[in-house]
Amino acid sequence: MSALGDERASAAVTTVILLPLLLLVLAGVLQLGALRVAAARVRAAADLATLVAVNDQDDPELARTGTLRLAGDAADVAREYFARELEFSAPLLAATPSEIAAAADIAAFPSAPAVDARTGARYDRPAVRLAADVPLRTPVFGALAFRAVTTVGVLAVSSPR
Repeated sequence: MSALGDERASAAVTTVILLPLLLLVLAGVLQLGALRVAAARVRAAADLATLVAVNDQDDPELARTGTLRLAGDAADVAREYFARELEFSAPLLAATPSEIAAAADIAAFPSAPAVDARTGARYDRPAVRLAADVPLRTPVFGALAFRAVTTVGVLAVSSPR
């Protein structure tokens, strides 16, 4: 019977020692999954913002020449829609959507060809590019001695087809 008692005691000690470690690993994995979902939502917001801005064409130029040319306010439209779409993810953000959108680097290239000074990309069609660093809350990482805010870089480019 003493061998059986030793096994039970050993199992109890192992459980007591490993359970907190397993809980920490589980919490970290869940936070990483939540971070990936939040990053995907932010990328989708940036993509939608550039897509809406690109669809805002200069109608008189299109009617006159048949050439696609971005409206003069394409960058403002992208910024507005980016902030609007980030509102849906506001609880996940470590800053307000309007602050994030205001800090975003948005460039409109109304006529082609154009070269983006930030990325070095060449655009053969009119395009809108949005680049932003979005701070996301990661409270579990903060509790685990990492940063409580993780910054995700987002780059979205759209052009009409």
